[in-house]
Amino acid sequence: MAKTFAYKAKDRSGQVLVGSILAENENAVAAHVREKGYFITQIKEENKNSSINDFFDEFRSISLKEIAILCRLFSTMIDAGLPLMSCLTVLIEQNDNPRMKKALQDIYQKVKEGESLSRSLGDHPKIFPSIMVNLVEAGEVGGVLDSVLGRLASHFEKEHKMNEKIKSALTYPAVVSVMAILVVVFILTFVLPTFVQMFANMKMELPLLTRILLAVSSLLRNYAPFILIAFIGAIYGLKIAYREEKYRKFVDNLTLRIPVVGMLSRKVAIARFSRTLSTLLHGGVPIITALDVVKKTIGNLSMMGALGEAQSGIKEGISLATTFSRSKAFTPMVIQMVSIGEESGALDKMLEKIADFYESDVDDVVTRLSSIIEPVIIGVLGVVIGIITIAIMIPMFDIITSTSGM
Repeated sequence: MAKTFAYKAKDRSGQVLVGSILAENENAVAAHVREKGYFITQIKEENKNSSINDFFDEFRSISLKEIAILCRLFSTMIDAGLPLMSCLTVLIEQNDNPRMKKALQDIYQKVKEGESLSRSLGDHPKIFPSIMVNLVEAGEVGGVLDSVLGRLASHFEKEHKMNEKIKSALTYPAVVSVMAILVVVFILTFVLPTFVQMFANMKMELPLLTRILLAVSSLLRNYAPFILIAFIGAIYGLKIAYREEKYRKFVDNLTLRIPVVGMLSRKVAIARFSRTLSTLLHGGVPIITALDVVKKTIGNLSMMGALGEAQSGIKEGISLATTFSRSKAFTPMVIQMVSIGEESGALDKMLEKIADFYESDVDDVVTRLSSIIEPVIIGVLGVVIGIITIAIMIPMFDIITSTSGM
């Protein structure tokens, strides 16, 4: 069984080479390094028994960018004529993510034992998306693995780019919101209580607004840990509930009805659906299988149901556009363009155009939404601080008035 070895070597000029390689034994490592013109100085099997590191590695996420880089490098090496096993060896050596590296080592071993690359990738569904598994399978059958991997790289790069645009546009409003909440909590917890004793000494009747704020302040100071635990528990509970189909469907339908958020969510889902289906169809994956893969990646139950109906309709000889027209998940433009794509025999290209259009539209909507959210948050913060100020100042004015009247 192949193992991972770390090695150090030097060339004739004294330049040091440090790396790791998957090999059967130390002799195989030495032979590989000598082929590069280096002299071995140290070979050491990497420690596989670090349970703590392995535990934390399981929680390290695999980003779309990492998958895209992997596919791009893999495609380049296959196109250059490198054998599959050599490509996998290079990918293992070049990868810095322990979780992905471990998966690639397992894939290397399985492929060496005669299993197909696509099946080996499919054994790691949490790392390699189903679209990658299905397209690699189509590429292996058609002998076009290099072009399929290249298209996968482009697909993941575009999806990563769209996700990053959404994240970057919403990061600032999110930070401002958190800071606004922290400022209000600080005022209620540390600033407002300084006036409590003064009001108590004056034995005066406080306005309703002041009493409410003092009650909230007291609640935060006395029960802050319990409130925090309850908040975290509520979030975790909602996350668990969202896994249930009935609750998830309710949330998805509710999200789609929210004026701006619903429109944005629908456009993101359409862009993702169009890009994924286009990539699969272009790679030679049958449409029934392709729709099944898209259902797993779309993330919207309303659209997943429409795709399930489309699968059933296609089996009965009904066109994709016709089944889409029966659902409210797709816009009239999408239905029309899908119909044209089916009639012209260029559905994959038409879907790609739909994806390009909606990705651009999502970018514009997110930018506008971000510019609107920022002043709204600042305005709300101003109103809240204004209310707190008024709640403090009204009793203060009463005190000043009563004192001046004496």
